[in-house]
Order: sequence, then C-alpha cells, then structure tokens
Amino acid sequence: MKVLLADENSQRAGALARLLEADTSLEVILLEAHTSLMDAVRSHAPDIVLVDISRADRDALDSVRALSASGLERPVALFVDEDDEALMEDAFAAGVCSYNVLDTPVKNVKPLLRSAIALYDRFRKTNAELLAARKTLSDRETIDRAKFLFMKQERCREEDAYRWLRKQAMQTSRKIIDVATEYLAHHTRTPKA
Repeated sequence: MKVLLADENSQRAGALARLLEADTSLEVILLEAHTSLMDAVRSHAPDIVLVDISRADRDALDSVRALSASGLERPVALFVDEDDEALMEDAFAAGVCSYNVLDTPVKNVKPLLRSAIALYDRFRKTNAELLAARKTLSDRETIDRAKFLFMKQERCREEDAYRWLRKQAMQTSRKIIDVATEYLAHHTRTPKA
C-alpha cells in the first residue's frame, strides 16, 4: 500500500514515515516542498493521502476539494492541530474520510489508515448505489412520461403504451429508456415560429 504523507512539520512527518516504513507492506512517499497535492497524487498514485491542515500551499482543504473533484480522488486522512467542529464539517464536505487531532499517538496512525481506507471504500460504494438509484428513478420517470404522452395521443391504456415502448425497444435492439427518451424528444418539440 502506498501512503503519500503531506506534512510540513518535518519532525512529525519523519516520525510518521519511520513508523509506517517499519511495516514492509507500506510504501511511504513524502510530499516534496513546492509540489502540489494533485501533482503528487498524479505522479505516485497512492492508496491513501495523509495531510496536515497547516500545509503551506494553503488550504489543505482546497487541495483535497480539487483532488475530490478530479479523476484522481483518493482516501484522505486529515491531521489538525486542534479540534474544531466547523473545520471537521468542512473537511468531510471537501472529501476527507478521516479527521484526526495531532495529539493522536504515532502508534495509532496505522489503524487510522486502515479505517480511513475502509470508510472511503464504503462511501464510494454507497455513493455509487445512490447514483444508480437516482438513475433508475429518473429512467422510470422518463418512461412514465412517455407512456402518459403515448396514452394521450393514441387514446389507449397504460399497459398498451408500455407494450408499445417495449416492442419498439425489442425491434430496434435498444433499451426502453432510450425509446422513451427519443419518443419524448420527438413528440414534445416546440414548434418553430
């Protein structure tokens, strides 16, 4: 597992790096000065990123936000000097999956890594399920609108409208949602003036 350590405190970074490097299954990469978090993630493709809030390239949260918005997102564990509820909320909103106060004993960092990765994986899975559920709901709404419009235009029952959509989909080797979308686009065009 690759761990990118982005901490401007060289003593803390050194202590964390030594602790983590004692585990031969971990490859620790220290973020070089004047290197952006995004560039380091792009270059090293770490499994997890450890960030401290006092990073000089300012807001670690801005860097995390940019990372979350890119195709490079990774689980991020954030280390802060003091507990701050507002900062914690902002951190989670930015994409941090583990928020830790710096007085955490160094020996507890490895379990934090494992839990951060597990939380990140769980979040990604839940988010993917949510997106799939939203798409399913959106598709159903589109199909229902197409059925309603077909029923109105053809003066038929809902079962007949659905049967027609399904038949069109089978005949053209497409999904019903694609047929419904096309039907709505074709039959709800606004006339040109």
